[in-house]
Amino acid sequence: MTIKVLAIGDVIGKPGRRCLSKLLPLARERFQPDIVICNGENAAGGFGITKKIYNQFVDSFGIDCITMGNHWHDKPEIHGFAPQAERMVLPANMMNVDRLDAAFRVLKSRSGHSFAVINLIGRAFMHPDNRDFFTPVETILKQLPEQCKIRIVDFHGEATSEKQGIGHFLKGRASLVYGTHSHVPTADERILAGFTGYTTDIGMTGPYDSVIGIRTEAALQRMQTGEKRRFEPATHDLWLCFILAEIDPATGQCVAIQRHRWEWEQMKDQITGSDEDE
Repeated sequence: MTIKVLAIGDVIGKPGRRCLSKLLPLARERFQPDIVICNGENAAGGFGITKKIYNQFVDSFGIDCITMGNHWHDKPEIHGFAPQAERMVLPANMMNVDRLDAAFRVLKSRSGHSFAVINLIGRAFMHPDNRDFFTPVETILKQLPEQCKIRIVDFHGEATSEKQGIGHFLKGRASLVYGTHSHVPTADERILAGFTGYTTDIGMTGPYDSVIGIRTEAALQRMQTGEKRRFEPATHDLWLCFILAEIDPATGQCVAIQRHRWEWEQMKDQITGSDEDE
């Protein structure tokens, strides 16, 4: 018997939350996942997360674990609720994360299987003070209970080489390793030696008529002139990007992995009810 893990790419602001609220129930109905994980570091206006959104993800959307990234601290209120947020993980090696126990969670799936989620962040093209990511993940793996065979790693980084590197470093020791942060889905999902499921980047959940989720005009203005105009999420061409992995809970081995891209316009005839955020 295998269980299904549904992992969702970076949720971008209100458009991403709206897309998630409507398309995730369809994905649940179709695939019957036992574990649902999403990256929430861009969920509040494109930068950071609030307590209200965290609670919405957990209580309303039924997200089992929320991974983060370089924008985890952009909303100051997170420092007040993060220590009690049992279903959120922060990047283990980021320069301003000083508690290793905040960088992983051991939780129970819907069917009662233990699973661990670990969050790491890249160094290339990121904050220069981010620490080595190999050492903390080794430490975390040693702290995980032996009976917890399902081990999932979200590597939040720019460089595809780092993402592939951590995938190979963890092959045979992690069930699933996937990348976030680039907001662009990659077409390289596969099972590495040791039965570790892998993909370089899931992509984002939000508006693809944009520059990685941001309104095109503001992004182009900064690229062309260096002027720092206010960045806001775009609103059109919503996609839900996710991967679906099948894992043997007895061994932790990944036996199947698929990527999915659901476009709002193509799915909207299956959507019912009012919008959660409107």
